[in-house]
Amino acid sequence: RDLSLHIATMRSNAMLVCLLIAAGAASALAAEAPCVGHGLDHALLQSWHSQASSARYSDEISSDSSDQDGAFVSNVGMSVSEQQNTLTYDSLFWCPPLWHQSSAHSIPLSGGSFIPVLASFPPGSAAVTSAIVVVHGASREGEGYFGGMVDKVRQQKKDQHTLVVAPVAPDKPCSAGNWSSGADGVPDDAQAPHWTSLRRWMYGGGADSREEHAGLSSFDVLDSVVAWIQLKYPNLQRLVVTGHSAGAQHVLRWAVMSPEGADGVTRYRGHHLPLTIIVSSPSSVIYLSEERPASTCRPEEDQGPHWSCSEFSTPGPDSNCDSNWDTYGAGIGGLYEGASK
Repeated sequence: RDLSLHIATMRSNAMLVCLLIAAGAASALAAEAPCVGHGLDHALLQSWHSQASSARYSDEISSDSSDQDGAFVSNVGMSVSEQQNTLTYDSLFWCPPLWHQSSAHSIPLSGGSFIPVLASFPPGSAAVTSAIVVVHGASREGEGYFGGMVDKVRQQKKDQHTLVVAPVAPDKPCSAGNWSSGADGVPDDAQAPHWTSLRRWMYGGGADSREEHAGLSSFDVLDSVVAWIQLKYPNLQRLVVTGHSAGAQHVLRWAVMSPEGADGVTRYRGHHLPLTIIVSSPSSVIYLSEERPASTCRPEEDQGPHWSCSEFSTPGPDSNCDSNWDTYGAGIGGLYEGASK
């Protein structure tokens, strides 16, 4: 990706990202006061994110990981490596889909690959005026997130005009023939890019077999999803991109790095549709400067969803931060050097 372009748009993009924090995570993130978006976005999405969080389904390390009764997933298998302090999930990505075969579509990408997605309306539907892109968590369980969001749209009585799209980041090979049975004009033998590394996917890294997939990053993929929706649904008026937990980490960093969303609009072919970006309960965030919330901004008690922080400072040599505290992911350290090479 052209890092010099993305760095130039970082600060304007970051101001457009709404941190919708579920289950009291606001005090941990020291987020600014939440943005106020369209009624549909927050009435519907707040209910969905609250359900995901209250059900104790999380993509983060949990002291009670043996009982993960997800809102949309049951009995997610996980293990923690004490030596590496990493979390391993039993993948819930299936190709072909288990439950939503009729909603499966293949978005063509450069290099002859494709993105597997689930969509609640067929491409070309004139009824669609709003769209929600929901990004799955660490288990890659796009079907559960898709079904959960579709249910919430229906409960809000918005299902006649609201499209739900759930892109999936495979962790194993998947062909278009298996995913969508040759629909959407994508050859059956086309292969989806996949990411065996969860962190690489969350942080916008290239897919496994990067050369095979024309250097695609996971941020390129989400850009392509946003473009495809605008291309295929001619009466679309506004768009929401949201994610929970690991999906929230991915969406947040995409919002900072992608040209999509600058000035609050999309960029595809001059459409400039209103774009709202909402992240829910990410375990980490990206900072755009070396300043971090002061200790007074990090009380141990839940401060509620409207908690905001106004005191920041730069960690000094006596802080407990390691040498990577501002490298990309946690901050933007190193990106300028990469863009200049």
